[in-house]
Amino acid sequence: MIKIPVRRFKKLFYPGSGSKTSFFLWLWLFYWLVSFLGPAAWCQTADSGLLLKQIEVQASAGWIDTGLEVKEGEKYEIVATGTISCQQGNPVADCGPDGLDLQTVQQPLTGQNLGALVGKVVKVLSIRKDSETGEEIRDEVTKVFFIGSHSRIEITLEGKLYLGVNDSVYADNSGHFTVSIFKRQTGEI
Repeated sequence: MIKIPVRRFKKLFYPGSGSKTSFFLWLWLFYWLVSFLGPAAWCQTADSGLLLKQIEVQASAGWIDTGLEVKEGEKYEIVATGTISCQQGNPVADCGPDGLDLQTVQQPLTGQNLGALVGKVVKVLSIRKDSETGEEIRDEVTKVFFIGSHSRIEITLEGKLYLGVNDSVYADNSGHFTVSIFKRQTGEI
């Protein structure tokens, strides 16, 4: 065990103690905290509520399971950054979380921009097997909603939260969005 005299400890950790080492130690500690916790932890404000999760939504991956079970009436704030391409190699198809000003009938959310960040809550009603094929059949209810670069939402269906890109063809997509999910207080929206 290493013994550090209290006098030396004060000199290292207390600013204004006259030690150049204390400045660099505090600087190192700050750098370590930012690296460990990530930038979203420093951006968290009282407005944003409690940071639950920060994840990457790959444009080519389809629906991404956030690992969050949400309940009806809960309120969330979702903030996204990043750039994706809805057609790799085509610079006109690059967009941010708000998507391209283009709508198609094949998109999960037809009234919103192509490539925009969208969410989906899935409630599984039952799981059964097909008697002939043995294939699993899931009876579920889904609710798809727009998120974009920043949204405050109130959950209207209990279930598992997924995030994705408002597109039906994922194979030619590239890039990702970095998404921070905050839980808001009950009275806020």
